[in-house]
Amino acid sequence: MKVSVDQPKANVQRVVLEGRLDVAGTQAAEPQFNAAVAAGANVIVDLGKVPFISSIGIRMLIAGAQSLAKKSGKMVLMNPDELARKILKTTGLDQLVPICNSMDEALAKV
Repeated sequence: MKVSVDQPKANVQRVVLEGRLDVAGTQAAEPQFNAAVAAGANVIVDLGKVPFISSIGIRMLIAGAQSLAKKSGKMVLMNPDELARKILKTTGLDQLVPICNSMDEALAKV
């Protein structure tokens, strides 16, 4: 799992994930993901290069969204591929965290 973090705009952290968000991938991503959640008022998670999300990956995303909500922040998921989007919708995560198709749309939602 590759993770990179940048700041596309003030008070927004973008976390770009690349690889499977399974047990190993989640363990690799969590330190940087959690740091971005702690540092940012709002977080955009770019899932464009994540072909699979397991239950532990879903848990990480939910925990991050809940942590941000406690401090009036927001999380947005961006660019999930077809399988990842299906997983997100099946688990109901799309009801808690908006899913966007572009950076402009994501920035508008945070």
